[in-house]
Amino acid sequence: MSALKVTTLLDNQTVDETAGAATPLNGSRNFNVSVKWGAGTLSGVVQVESAPDKDYAGTWSNLTTFTWAAADSVDVWRGTGPFGAIRARISTVVTTTDKGVTAILSEN
Repeated sequence: MSALKVTTLLDNQTVDETAGAATPLNGSRNFNVSVKWGAGTLSGVVQVESAPDKDYAGTWSNLTTFTWAAADSVDVWRGTGPFGAIRARISTVVTTTDKGVTAILSEN
């Protein structure tokens, strides 16, 4: 059994078009992305995207979209299959009175 690897893709972000660090999946076939909406959030959209490698300069492919539904909540998406790299990107500004949105990648 392999160890769980956890990577922060976005850390308390709010700005439209902010893309988190591109993270290589190195052959991981089972992973999930958790999006944590801060207590003061009022709206926003985060996309999870994939590309052949972390340095890909073209348009990344959208895997799933998280649309804000409630403050102080968590949304989770489970991915399977080999992807080269993954990132989270704010596609619509996160409106907040306090903390923004955080996205966490968990893979094994």
